[in-house]
Amino acid sequence: MTGAFELEEVDGLLLVRCRALAAIPGILHAFSTAREGVSAGFDLGTAHAGDPSVQSRRERFLAAAGFVGCTAAIVRQVHGTRVVRASDTASEPEADGVAWHSGEPVGRIPAVRTADCVPILMAERRGRAAAALHAGWRGAAAGMASKAVEELAAGGIPPSDLVAALGPAILGCCYEIGWEVEEALGASVPAGRGGDVSRTDSRGRIKADLHATIRWQLVASGVPEGAIHCAPWCTRCRADLFHSYRRQGANAGRMMACIGPAVQAPRRGDP
Repeated sequence: MTGAFELEEVDGLLLVRCRALAAIPGILHAFSTAREGVSAGFDLGTAHAGDPSVQSRRERFLAAAGFVGCTAAIVRQVHGTRVVRASDTASEPEADGVAWHSGEPVGRIPAVRTADCVPILMAERRGRAAAALHAGWRGAAAGMASKAVEELAAGGIPPSDLVAALGPAILGCCYEIGWEVEEALGASVPAGRGGDVSRTDSRGRIKADLHATIRWQLVASGVPEGAIHCAPWCTRCRADLFHSYRRQGANAGRMMACIGPAVQAPRRGDP
């Protein structure tokens, strides 16, 4: 649904926002792009932020998203299904999702990094919880999104109260896979929906639709279908907007997606 998302330039950075998430009181969010002014090289780093320039760019992105003075609550992404709380991310544990619940400390903002995988941002419609998730085909096949819904439900958030945005990722036009991946993705969605998650093109190549896979998993978990929104851009196709591992290989940069409470943390050095 193209109309559910918009591009917005903030302080020289081009961001993607989902209108449904933006309408939730007390919650801010953004998906980064590769665009910084006229350049398409804005890179938010891979597993660790040892490079001071990466840290600086992450802080700039968070500030553009509205999280002034805050820190990205990032994890070592391993293509799994573990979700941790934002307050437990100081040591960058292995996980692929970060959640925040009302009443928990603020200042560490749930965030994930991607370069073709699907960034998923979710929030409770009254702003009582939020989560950022990373899902490639392995995470999607293992039910990453459903596990996150379960984690939020354990904290008192009904699935029926969630809004989800599936951000820019490699889409079915470009995501060529093997039969074993097709089988794994098909087995991860409700019966009768396996045909929605992949197709075979005229040259016999199997193409996967991770957005469709995750959407049906969320619906099966109780999230209203009308509350699930999918970004229209393919990261591999749009070299002018996004980094892509399939297009650029090991040298690909990373985008970041973040979501959390609209509370500014004190700036460093403030009393």
